[in-house]
Amino acid sequence: MPRPARRRPGSPFYFRARVPADVQHLVGKSEVSFSLRTSDEAEAQKLHAQHLARHYAQWEALRNGPQPLTGKQVAGLCGEWYSGFVGDLSEEPGELSVWDAVREMLDRTRSDDRADLERHYGSIADDLLSRHGLAPDDYSRGRLLSGLRRTMEQAAETLSRRATGDYGPDTHAGSFPALQPPEIGLLGPKEPTKQGQERGGASLWDLFNGWEKEHRRNGKAERTITDFRGKVRKLVEFVEHDDAAALTAADIVRWKDHLLDTGIGARTVSDKYLVAVRGLFNHAKANAMGLADPTENVSVSYSAPQATRERGFTEAEAKTILAAARAEKGLTARHAEHTRRAIRWVPWICAFTGARVTEITQLRKGDVETVSGVPCIRITPDAGSVKTRRYRRVPLHPQLVREGFLEFVEGCSEGPLFRSPTVDAENVSKRVGAWVREVVGISDDRLQPNHGWRHRFKTLCRNHGVPGEWADHLQGHANTSAAAGYGEYTVPAMLREVKKLPDCQV
Repeated sequence: MPRPARRRPGSPFYFRARVPADVQHLVGKSEVSFSLRTSDEAEAQKLHAQHLARHYAQWEALRNGPQPLTGKQVAGLCGEWYSGFVGDLSEEPGELSVWDAVREMLDRTRSDDRADLERHYGSIADDLLSRHGLAPDDYSRGRLLSGLRRTMEQAAETLSRRATGDYGPDTHAGSFPALQPPEIGLLGPKEPTKQGQERGGASLWDLFNGWEKEHRRNGKAERTITDFRGKVRKLVEFVEHDDAAALTAADIVRWKDHLLDTGIGARTVSDKYLVAVRGLFNHAKANAMGLADPTENVSVSYSAPQATRERGFTEAEAKTILAAARAEKGLTARHAEHTRRAIRWVPWICAFTGARVTEITQLRKGDVETVSGVPCIRITPDAGSVKTRRYRRVPLHPQLVREGFLEFVEGCSEGPLFRSPTVDAENVSKRVGAWVREVVGISDDRLQPNHGWRHRFKTLCRNHGVPGEWADHLQGHANTSAAAGYGEYTVPAMLREVKKLPDCQV
């Protein structure tokens, strides 16, 4: 357990703690160290424990990735700030004229624009979230920023009354719910035990770190790292050690059965959980680490799911979604600007390109270009994850041009079109999928709302005479034949095929 330390007798105590290996790349350093600003040992121990719990919570939040906050959590965070701000100033609130000026300023600068909210309340939000080890998704952060703006107005109102000598009941204070503290014990969250290291052998986290470096060096998807990390952490928690050499096939079988018993699908256990662990031991084998793979002879049997409807959107479903996107159905000023853009345009682009949704949500302004007089989008690994790891250009269908997509792009600033610097393409794609289900009402569980466009596009290509080779190239489906590696797919020729596809009569 880390303890407060001092550099020399009589000097202030310091907080120092090692950042767990699996989140060091997210934190940006391997150790956290700063002054506790006290030379009193008892006070230093108290402060050190508080900071340690806070950092454990932060690290666990980073492991879990962005998470939604409930309305009650948002209100609780606002209430915590309100209580501290008003409590600190109530004893001596100052002159009424000061708070009149503050209220006038708040009224003058009231805005629902996300950039304005970030500028005025972002640092307050960061402090509150850090204090509780929370890493909210972009929508939840937007809710918190809006809540803090209202809370600031309430605080100014209360302190205006205090400045006149009115110390009656605070009606605002009672409206905020209590915020539960993070569930972090004295030993911190469940972290790798490093038993393998203590015994002198490699730990699972050693294997993971080596695999991660190789994965990044090869330019592969970042989200796979996050996914594998979560799977490995679940294995370590289940077997209660991370000694790679001590992990047996029997352990893997028990873990497999446990996952199935908790309701995780057989295909997910096979293709996600076992693949993650197998990837670590494949890395160990490739680097002559002398470790046997405990997953080698373990498998999960499963049957292909029954197909009770087409996998792509029907024409009626496509029209409903595109009409709702054009009307920006369900969008309000509370939604972040990039979210509004994504919901307006991503379904339309997917409908006429058949691209993967994340390939579109990661588009940048510079990826919309004109080649040989033809407007195109460029899907490239430079912008983010591309499954085939190869760039391709896709001409814009004439209906997409008529819809005004090029004018929209022209009015955007340089950089990403549909995401912010703090929100990745995967997160935005999930938001679009949730909008299709929850707002548009395409709620059929047999349909994947973000993948339905790819299936529909392939169907349209078959129905309207686009050869399979061209359809595969437009959609970015890998073609492993030797012949496919020769020659180029020129933009004018691709436009010829794209024009075969009909308009969607929205």
